[in-house]
Amino acid sequence: MAKNRNQFPSVTVQGQNAVGFINASGSSRVNLKQQVIQQASPEMEELFKHLHRKIRRRKGSQVDKTRLENQVKKIEAEAAKGSAADQGKLEKWIKTLANMAPDIVEVMAASLAGPVAGFTLVFKKIVERARAASTQA
Repeated sequence: MAKNRNQFPSVTVQGQNAVGFINASGSSRVNLKQQVIQQASPEMEELFKHLHRKIRRRKGSQVDKTRLENQVKKIEAEAAKGSAADQGKLEKWIKTLANMAPDIVEVMAASLAGPVAGFTLVFKKIVERARAASTQA
């Protein structure tokens, strides 16, 4: 069976948080769906990069580091929702982190010490409350 000249191969492209270009030429049809899954502010991105580095360099067992990483990832994923983030969850998780590793919460507080805007200000207040609660306990 001969292939018809007007038939073109079908190509499907999928990804998450992907950046790039799609070039189509000739007789092409392109359907594109775009959904923002997570979009954190530059301050928040830098904060979490710094926290992950700090945890990797931290002394202690690999199990402890894994638990800390998992806790920070939960916080990071919720914080990336911006103003839609559940502040109750964030406060609970940051308090848990403060009990596990007060030094990591200190890094968070220090990183947010300067002027911040938008949701980052809310996040800063949550960190400060969690930090204060952990020093009282």
